[in-house]
Amino acid sequence: MPATVYRRALGQHFLRDSSIAGKIADTAIELALEHGAKSLLEIGPGKGAITQPILLGLDKVEAARRPALIIAERDKEFVEHWKGIGLEVHGGDFLDLPESEWLNRPPLAVASNLPYSAGTAIVTRLARHPDRIPCMVLMFQAEVAYRLRAEPETKDWGSLSVWIQNRWDVKKLIHVAPGAFSPPPEVQSEVVTMVRRAQPRVAVRDEVVWEKLLKACFAHRRKMLRAGLKGQDKFLAALKRSGVDETKRAEALTWDEWSRLIGAVE
Repeated sequence: MPATVYRRALGQHFLRDSSIAGKIADTAIELALEHGAKSLLEIGPGKGAITQPILLGLDKVEAARRPALIIAERDKEFVEHWKGIGLEVHGGDFLDLPESEWLNRPPLAVASNLPYSAGTAIVTRLARHPDRIPCMVLMFQAEVAYRLRAEPETKDWGSLSVWIQNRWDVKKLIHVAPGAFSPPPEVQSEVVTMVRRAQPRVAVRDEVVWEKLLKACFAHRRKMLRAGLKGQDKFLAALKRSGVDETKRAEALTWDEWSRLIGAVE
């Protein structure tokens, strides 16, 4: 492994706790096999804390069921290292990589210690493909993980929670303290599992409109819907047609009410 120094610009906090790395790797492989994944993508492996136990675990899987490990890495030094041991590596910022490079052999499982600065953007990109990605094991800054697996009517429940949980079942796997990394971050971390739902909770015809509706409803989360949606004529009209209680706040809506609301948008 190359003797690489921490580069703050890349948001690098290298996982050094082998028990946590092993838990992530074992869970990723277990879910990948359960869902018949043909490939397993690791985003940002860095020095390989998770990569090495994944490789060891995959070696124990019979060839016919073994998913191919794919690496997406931004750090050029690590790109060359992982290419050097014969892995399929896609170099560059994951958010800029064409989907044709990393999503061309579905079903695809995903495992990653995500960079804090890009965690939300990366999971959003991945979560748009439940038809081809059945499962993920991802580490986030704890505050992001809380939002992903939040319960309705809690402070962490918001547009991201609704959007993700409409298609995904999200569960906490393990809490990760700063001391598990080098250098230690100033925040707590959490690993979650994300498994696609057989059916969405809300049937959505137009994903763009759905996302805009969620953002509009939660933009003024302390206001009643009829007040928070003022100026959003399309969504305000849908609220009136839907029969959903206009005095409710977005955080209090049930899945059935979200269905009625998006179904009333014209």
